Amino acid sequence: MYDRNSDSPLTELIRDGRLLVCCGPGGVGKTTTAAALGLRSVLMGRKAIVLTIDPARRLANSLGLSELTNTPQRIDLEGLPQGESDEGELWAMMLDQEQTFEDLVDRAAPDKGAAQRSKDNNIYQLLSSTLHGMQEYAALDKLHDIYTDGHFDLVVLDTPPTTSAIEFLQAPKRLSQFFDRRIMKWFLPDSSSSTGFLGKIFNPGSVVLKLLAKVTGQEFVDDLVEFFDTFHYLQDTLKERSEVIEYILRAPDTHFLLVTTAAPRRVEEVFHFHQKLEEIEQQARAFIVNRVTPPFASSDLDDIGASELRAFLAERTEDNLNHDELDVISDQMQDHYASLARLANRDRQSIDDLADRVGQELLQLVPILGEDVHNLEHLLELSKFLTPDQPPPQQSPAT
Repeated sequence: MYDRNSDSPLTELIRDGRLLVCCGPGGVGKTTTAAALGLRSVLMGRKAIVLTIDPARRLANSLGLSELTNTPQRIDLEGLPQGESDEGELWAMMLDQEQTFEDLVDRAAPDKGAAQRSKDNNIYQLLSSTLHGMQEYAALDKLHDIYTDGHFDLVVLDTPPTTSAIEFLQAPKRLSQFFDRRIMKWFLPDSSSSTGFLGKIFNPGSVVLKLLAKVTGQEFVDDLVEFFDTFHYLQDTLKERSEVIEYILRAPDTHFLLVTTAAPRRVEEVFHFHQKLEEIEQQARAFIVNRVTPPFASSDLDDIGASELRAFLAERTEDNLNHDELDVISDQMQDHYASLARLANRDRQSIDDLADRVGQELLQLVPILGEDVHNLEHLLELSKFLTPDQPPPQQSPAT
C-alpha cells in the first residue's frame, strides 16, 4: 500500500487539465501540494499559475519568496537543473480580496464617478472586507479573469479548508442573489409614475426602511439605500460572471483534487467532502495523501546486536559516552522506531480504508519528507512523488 503508484491518477490531469481545484482540510500541505502540481506541469512544458487565498504566505515560502501579490508573478526557475523547465513557465499570486472587488467595481461602473461613489460608501467599505463569502467570491472572480484571459495553459487553485469549501464553490451564486432585483427593490426609490399617493404611503419598501431606521438609525439606512442605488449596475455583471464561473467549475477539463494526510480524522473529513462534492454533482478525480509514514518495524533493529548499536553510536557522537549512556540512547532509538512502526501501521489501515471507499486507483501517496518545503529545490523533490515519470528521491524518515 505504501508503494508509489506506478500509474499516478495525476499524470493526465496535470498534462491535459485547464483547472485543478485543490481541496482538503487545513494543515495537510494543500498549498504546498498546489505549488508542486504547478511545478510538475511546468516540467511537462506547460505555462501554469498557482492561485492561493492563504494569507499565511505558505505558497510564497514554498517557492522561496518573501511575498506574493494580487498580480501574477513569474517564478524564476533558474535554480532547477538544466533541462527541467526549458519550455514551461510557473506563475503564482496570492489573492487580495479588497483589491479584486475594487477591480470588479471599476470594470462594471458606468463611469469613474460612479465607481468612486461606490468605494466611498460606508456599507461598501464594510461589506467588501467582512461580508461572509466575499473572500470566496473574490477568489473565484479572480479565477474568472485568469481563466478567460487564456494566457495560462493550467490554473491551480488552492481553496480554503474543507469546512467552508462547498460555500466557497457556491459563493458567486450567493453574491449574485444578494444583488437580486427582488431584494434591491426594497431599498431603491419607486420609479413608477403610476403608483400614486396611496401607493407611496403603503409601499412595502418604505415600511421596511422605517423599521430599519428605528433599529439601526437613519444614517445607516441612508447609507444602505445609497449602497443599493449605487450598486444596482452590478446586478447584471455579477449574474453573468457567476454563470461563467459555474461553467468553468463544471468544464470537462476542470478537475477536483482532494488533499489529506493519513490521519484517520483527516481521512474522514476529506471523504465527507468527497460526498458533499457528489451532492453538487462534482467529482473528485484524485486523492493525494500527504506525509505518509513509510513502513517501519521495531524488529528492524533486532538484526543489529546491542554491542553493534553501541559501537555505531559511539562512532557518531563527539562526547565520550560510557557504556550506560550508550545503553540509554540505544533504548531511546528502539522506542522511537517502535513508535514509527505503530504510526506506519495506523497510516496503512487508514489508507486501506480510504481505498476501499473510493478506489485504490484514485490514490496518490506522498511520503513524509525530512524537512519543510521552502525553496524550489525542495518543491521539485516533492513534485516527483506526484507523477511516475521520474523515480522518486530516496528519503530518510523525519526524526
